[in-house]
Amino acid sequence: MIETQSSIESECYSNFVCYKDQSMKIYYRVLLLTLVITSCTTKDKGRLTHNGLPIIKATQTDIDFKVGDDWFSGWWTIALEVENDTLQVICFGQKETFRFATDLDSIEFEIEPGESKNFYVLLHDSLYAHTIIQGVPFQSNKIIYDSVNSGRVEFMYQTEKSEYLSNLMKEFPLEFNTNEMSDKEIVLAVLNWTNSRWQHDGNNLPKKNDAISILKEAEQGGRFPCFAYAIVLRDQLTALGYNARTVYLKTQDAEVRESSPGHVATEVFLNDLEKWVFVDGQFNVLSTLNGKPLNAIEFQNAISNHYDELELESLAEPDYAESKRLYVEFVYDYLFYIDTALDNRYDPDERFTINGKRSLMLVPKEADNLAHINFWDIDIDFCIYTNSAMDFYSRPN
Repeated sequence: MIETQSSIESECYSNFVCYKDQSMKIYYRVLLLTLVITSCTTKDKGRLTHNGLPIIKATQTDIDFKVGDDWFSGWWTIALEVENDTLQVICFGQKETFRFATDLDSIEFEIEPGESKNFYVLLHDSLYAHTIIQGVPFQSNKIIYDSVNSGRVEFMYQTEKSEYLSNLMKEFPLEFNTNEMSDKEIVLAVLNWTNSRWQHDGNNLPKKNDAISILKEAEQGGRFPCFAYAIVLRDQLTALGYNARTVYLKTQDAEVRESSPGHVATEVFLNDLEKWVFVDGQFNVLSTLNGKPLNAIEFQNAISNHYDELELESLAEPDYAESKRLYVEFVYDYLFYIDTALDNRYDPDERFTINGKRSLMLVPKEADNLAHINFWDIDIDFCIYTNSAMDFYSRPN
C-alpha cells in the first residue's frame, strides 16, 4: 500500500481536533413568528425603545442568533449582571447579516467590520439587558510563496496497473457512471461517496491506512478521523486514473500550539483544467472562486481576500451541506504549512525519496521551517522544505 505516515505519525493524527461530529451540526428550529410590538413614542417601525435604543422582549435567557445563513442555537445567554453585554461577530466579508432571536421577538440588521449595534432585551417585561453586537474584522494571514520552480523536487504517481487498486474497484465499486462527466463532476461524486461511508470520529484510529481496510471497518460500524477520509478519497480517485495525494495541513503555531495543530485532506489533478484541486472528504467540500476550483493555497488566498465570491461545492443534500462560515472558521488556521508524500505509487519496488526524505513541505516565505511539534512530541525529520508554490504544484509527468 502507499506509505503516508509512520506509525507514530498515524497515532498522532488520530488525536486531531479536526473533527466536527455530524451530530453537532447546528440545525435551527423554525422560529416563532416575530411579535410585532406597537406603542406610542416608538421608533424602528413601531418597536418600543429604551434610552433611545430598540427593545426586543423575552421570557427566557437562552438566545439564538443567525450570522449570514447560519443559525447558532443556544450559544448566547442574557446576562443581566453584565453592564454592556457584547457579542463579537467575525466579518469575513464586507458586511454580515445578523439576526438575534428570543423566544418572543427578534431583531435583524447588517453589520460591518468595526461597527457596533446596540439594543435592549426586555426580560419578563421588567428587566433590561443592554446588548451590543460588535462586528470584528477577520484576521487573515498574508502568505507569500516563491513563484519559480527550484528544479530540485520530483513527485512519483501511479502509472502502471495496480493489483491493490483493481481490488479496491471490485470490492467497493463507485455507485455512479462517470461517462460524459467532467473531471470536477467526477471528483464531486467520489467526494460525496467517500463522505457517506461512515460518521466522523476524531478519536478512533483505523487498523490500517489503506482504503480497502478502512472501508471494511466502516462497514462494521467503524468511525474514523479526517485522514481516513483523505486516504479513501485519494485511493478511489487514483483507481479512476487521476493523480491524487494526501495533504497534511498545519497551523502557523504548530510547533507550540497546545491543542492539535493539524488537519488532513486530499488534492487531485484535474486533467481537463490542468490544475491541482483541494477537496476535503470529512466535510464533503470542494472550493471554487468564480467557478474555478482551487488548490489549498488558492483556497487560503480566496478566504483572505475574496470571501464573498468564494463558494463551497458539494453533492450533499441541502440539510447536510457544509456551511461556508463554519468550515472557514475551522480550516483557515490549518492552511499554513502543507506537506505531502513525494512518492504516491502503490507497492513500488523501492520508495522514492530525496536526500532520504519522503515528503515535501511547502513553507511560506519568511516563515521558519517546521521542525518539531510539541503537541505530539515528534520531530519533522521526514520532509524536505520549499518556499516555491511551483515546486509543490508541479504538473504530474
